Amino acid sequence: MAQHTPKKWGPAPYEITFSTGEHSTVILNGRVRWAIEELRKAGKAGRTGREALGPRWAAYIWDAIHTHGIPIRSEWERHGGEHAGRHKRWFLDCEIHPACRVVGGDT
Repeated sequence: MAQHTPKKWGPAPYEITFSTGEHSTVILNGRVRWAIEELRKAGKAGRTGREALGPRWAAYIWDAIHTHGIPIRSEWERHGGEHAGRHKRWFLDCEIHPACRVVGGDT
């Protein structure tokens, strides 16, 4: 019988602390979870789709905001190169971290 190995970006609870001090827990998985981890790593510098190298970065951010209620702000910025133009940089506007999950045992 094969042993089940959890997926690296499988469902996991995350605790959000809003600027008001209120808390909420959401379950994130897949590319949305990955995008939130990228924003967490970036800290105050934020991330662009170019830096994160996500094929649909804006869609993952949209989902995090509109489906999961995670406060994320964006700013337009200019960039150079062969195809110069503008892109957005996204920043977490909250504290968010993986929530501790107790499996079995006493609390």
